[in-house]
Amino acid sequence: MSRFSKNKRLGIAESKGRYDLPLNKGSASNFMIVLVALMTFLAMMALSATFLLNSVTHHWSSGLENSLTIEIPAVDTDENIRSQEDIQALSQRVQDTLQPFAEINAATALTQEEIQELVSPWLGEDLAVGEMPLPGLISVELSSRNPENIQSITEAVKAIASDIKIDTHETWLNDILRLAGTLKISASFVTLIIGLTTITAIAGAIRSRMAEHRDDIELLHLMGASDMYITKQLQRHALILTIKGSLLGLGAGLVIIAAMSLLSSSDNPVMPGLSLDIVNISGLFLLPVAISFIAWITARFTVLRVLGQMP
Repeated sequence: MSRFSKNKRLGIAESKGRYDLPLNKGSASNFMIVLVALMTFLAMMALSATFLLNSVTHHWSSGLENSLTIEIPAVDTDENIRSQEDIQALSQRVQDTLQPFAEINAATALTQEEIQELVSPWLGEDLAVGEMPLPGLISVELSSRNPENIQSITEAVKAIASDIKIDTHETWLNDILRLAGTLKISASFVTLIIGLTTITAIAGAIRSRMAEHRDDIELLHLMGASDMYITKQLQRHALILTIKGSLLGLGAGLVIIAAMSLLSSSDNPVMPGLSLDIVNISGLFLLPVAISFIAWITARFTVLRVLGQMP
């Protein structure tokens, strides 16, 4: 029985404690580390974009899906401008009408200052907003949302004044969800392409190293080394290089994500800061594990396939 069959250590020659093939020589190893680092970095960016998109979509949709906005126009059906006293009186009537509805948690009328703050970004800071007729706005928070509830609320409010408008935010919500779904599919497609590119690159690197050391591999065969013994050496070599590259890419990705989080921090309730929670960060830390597993499997099948084609 040869010393190769007795070897219990993964891909390491028992007597010398090193590779039987000169795999660490040359620049190919460094190239593979850089390539895996780049693929890991790109995969992190794609996954981070997906996580951030989920967070922003949830932030926006949660503020719209269980809420209504009731608008009392500043101009009535006869094209007469309503006074602020009339608008306040109608707002109060609407709030009193909505109070008995069990599915309504709160109905809050916005003050003139709050409405002015809402419209100022669109009308400009230099415009005298206080001199313009402004509508009345009532924000309604629902405990549950269904067509029957919306219809009952609409009928009750329209009975007060037929020109009162109710915005259910369905158009906004559907547009947000549609856009988010499209971007998620795009990010998933990019991640898939990165994964396939990584597999192709690792397989190509393994084939290149085997072609470079073809004479050494044939010599090991003549000395009694089995295909599995040679496979384990190349498999272990690819795994070590992949771990180094993926950790390098992970570190670079975390630095970029941390910088983006600091630069995008904002108190704006409409656009939350681009930051990841602990669950998302944990998912990113699993990326090197996934890439290393892909490299391990790819190297195994590639080496066995090439060895099977050798005489």
